[in-house]
Amino acid sequence: MDIFPEDTVSSATSSPASSLYTPSPHGYGSWVQELSHDQQGVQLIGLLYQCAAEVGAGAFDRANHSLEQITQLASLDAPHTLQRLAAVFADALARKLLNRVPGLSRALLSTANSPESHLIPAARRHMFDMLPFMKLAYLTTNHAIMEAMEGERFVHVVDLSGEASNPVQWIALFHAFRARRGGPPHLRITAVNESKEFLADMAGVLARDAEALDIPFQFASVEARLDDLDPDALRHVLRVRSGEALAISVVAQLHRLLAADDASRRHVPGSSCLTPVQIMARSSPSSFGDLLERELNTRLQLSPDTSSVISSLLPQSPAAAAAQQQRPAVAKLGSFLQAVRALSPKIMVVAEPEANHNAAAFMERFEEALNYYASLFDCLERASSSSSPAAGQGRWRAERARVERLVLREEVCGVVAREGAERKERHERLAQWGRRMEATGMEKVGMSYGGMMEARKLLQSLGWGGYDVVHDARGEAFFFCWHRKPLYSVSAWRPAACRHGRLAGA
Repeated sequence: MDIFPEDTVSSATSSPASSLYTPSPHGYGSWVQELSHDQQGVQLIGLLYQCAAEVGAGAFDRANHSLEQITQLASLDAPHTLQRLAAVFADALARKLLNRVPGLSRALLSTANSPESHLIPAARRHMFDMLPFMKLAYLTTNHAIMEAMEGERFVHVVDLSGEASNPVQWIALFHAFRARRGGPPHLRITAVNESKEFLADMAGVLARDAEALDIPFQFASVEARLDDLDPDALRHVLRVRSGEALAISVVAQLHRLLAADDASRRHVPGSSCLTPVQIMARSSPSSFGDLLERELNTRLQLSPDTSSVISSLLPQSPAAAAAQQQRPAVAKLGSFLQAVRALSPKIMVVAEPEANHNAAAFMERFEEALNYYASLFDCLERASSSSSPAAGQGRWRAERARVERLVLREEVCGVVAREGAERKERHERLAQWGRRMEATGMEKVGMSYGGMMEARKLLQSLGWGGYDVVHDARGEAFFFCWHRKPLYSVSAWRPAACRHGRLAGA
């Protein structure tokens, strides 16, 4: 990652959260100017870790001090990658700090991105153009579906990818089916997406292409989010029919089910919120804070009822919070996967970010997210700087800025700033997904060498240097890598074979 030059002093970030920690013009400017560019880079990374620890501890004064220093070095508008990355994480840390005071947080942040929300779909398209990961996911998914559907005359594909869905994936599948020996099957696609407009556009595009390619085709839409689907009614909602070979594709969405059940249980403020007395205790000398809290408890003369209320306001231990968070989330994902297994798909292909963003410990999530998104920022920087001529570079840099501001910043906030049902970005590594899938009676289908070679040819043909597609250690799944660092995984699954009347792996 690039380290910024000595003479760069950035402005503050532009989000509502950043307005709370915009530095004064007389605070830290002098020490910034005295540092070399290498020293600034080291200082910025150290400040991010320090600030995260202070935010995690609820130390308002110290966290605010760190944020002031970070905003002297970082900006969303800065010309260098590390500065922009730091600005995004500073924004997320400020939001997490504010979330400890829910009323203040809602008042300041509820409409944080509304002026630009209409630009998010375009920003996602820019990301698709600039990075190869979704293209690779679509290609390898289609290759696995083609292999699983060899010889099938009636095929039903269910697209559960939501906002990551793209008609180009299925247009490519049309062409692959048309070219296969014996001709294309009768193909039905069911897409699940919360946008009625997207589904209507998708239906029109696919119908036209299917007609042009002379492929018997039907399209069905389900206007919903993946986490809104009722597992008990999945067969009915997805219109699964007997006599059709079923394939399921889900790209960068399955992790959201890990948060789906959080909304159904009472929120425990102690896990993410502080009372005014606790804020004072953490922002002031410990003896003064402790004295205030003891005095408050004494004056309340706690009854059993009020005691339970006050105890719910106290922070939980990490182990208790993790246990409370995991049990219902796993149950929701498990019930969904069991419902999928009951549909008897020939194949289910899952693409997910290869990262551990679902750890119970905040600092673990922060460190993992910082390293992961640093790589994505590097990928975007390479894409925007390698285009030519100069006019093209300007366009790509503008598009890169939109991706960083509207897509990646929101993901980072999802990992770092949010908790409970609001924390949707619960990415997990392939090994953990394997354990979850096998626990619900699914078994892995090996991703073929041919699929990997097709993916590598795509990278080569589009001139994407630095990227690679590799098999996992068992040779059964794929990793999409940037300079050997896995950033996405793709794996394929099917119901486990029955052995002695029981599902293997169940």
